[in-house]
Formats: sequence, C-alpha cells, structure tokens
Amino acid sequence: MGISLSLSVFFALFTGSFLSLLITSWFNVKIDYILSLCAGVLCGVLFLELIPHSFSDYSSVSVVIGILIGLSVMFFIDKLIHKHHSQNVIVDKTSSFYFLILAITLHNVPAGIALGNHAEHNEHLFQLLVFHHIPEGITLMMIYIASSLKIHHLFASFVFLSVSLTSFALLGSILPFSNVQYLGMILGVAISTMGYITIFELFFPSLKKGYRSFHWLSLLSGIFIAAIIFIIG
Repeated sequence: MGISLSLSVFFALFTGSFLSLLITSWFNVKIDYILSLCAGVLCGVLFLELIPHSFSDYSSVSVVIGILIGLSVMFFIDKLIHKHHSQNVIVDKTSSFYFLILAITLHNVPAGIALGNHAEHNEHLFQLLVFHHIPEGITLMMIYIASSLKIHHLFASFVFLSVSLTSFALLGSILPFSNVQYLGMILGVAISTMGYITIFELFFPSLKKGYRSFHWLSLLSGIFIAAIIFIIG
C-alpha cells in the first residue's frame, strides 16, 4: 500500500496542478480573480467534503474545539507574519501556500490513520483519499503562481503530502488509533486553517482589487469546479 498510495497521491496532486494551468489559461484574467477562483475551490473542499465528513464521523464538540484552537493559532501567526511584511503581497501568498500545506497535512492525519486501520478491506477509502487531492493540487498551483516560490518548492510539497499521508496510513496499520476526540480536534484545526486561508489570505484581499461581481463569479466558479470533481469521484 505504501508506494502505491504515495504515487497515486502525487499523481493526483500533479493532475490538479495541470488542471489549474488549464483553468487559468482559459480564464485569461488578472491574478486577483484567479485567487478568488482558488478561494472558491477551497470553499468547495470545505463545505462539500471536509466539514460534513468531520461532523458526521467525529464528535462535534471536539471538532469545534479544534476549530477554535486553529483560528487562535492562525490569527497569531498571521499577525506575526504581516507585522514584518505588511507591504509585501508576494510574501503573503507564499505564507498562504505553506498554511495550505499545513491544513492538508492535518486533514491527512485522521484520513491516513482511518485508511491504515482498515487497509485490507477499504479500497473505496483509498480511491476517495487519492481523488480528493486533485482540488488540493489545483489550489496549491494557483497560490504557487501568485508567490515567490520556485518550481522545486512545489514539487517538494507534492512529495511531502504524498509521503505524509502514506506515513499516517502505515502508522494506523501498525498502531490502530481509535481516540476520535483527538482526531476530531485535528480535523477542526484543519478546517479553521483552510477556512482562514480561503477568507483572509485569498478572497478578502483580492476583493479589494477589480470588480467585486467578477470576484464573486470567480468564487462560485471555483465551488462549481470542486463540486464537479467530487461528483466524478
């Protein structure tokens, strides 16, 4: 399962990045609208998959506690970063890239452990986890375009996410972990981190530039793209 899962996740992220390039070339608009589109894709991931899954499979109290913890940490980190780089837009988008890596990794913890706990008879979960990395690849590529990162940073992030999910799955297969309270809190932190990126790092700053109607249209288009991907999957 280890090598096949890592390769499958990497290919899904790569597919998402390729789709992102196609989407941005089709829209052929300024980067601020692309970031609103990216925020829409993340909204789709949040409201169509991550939030419903978290509250249906884990304790609502633990998820809410995780959300509150995540928001507190994100506000602190964000103020710390932008205190020194308040005029540097590129740094903002670079920090958004790493925040998103953190959110995806946190989401992979319970997902990987669940896969590892049922590795012998959960082929559907394997396919679902792999496929859901496509919209994440889309958003990572879009944020990468608006950052100062180099291509090897993007490649390294794909490798890291692929290996991290596999590591959590192997951990779950070796040491079955059933404490849903902690897993729910981790998912809550992932929700708040991804939500913070979507609203305060991507959509609100972009909304100040250009036509607001175009930004809202881009946001809805991103949600539609995520919905189509989840329906296909």
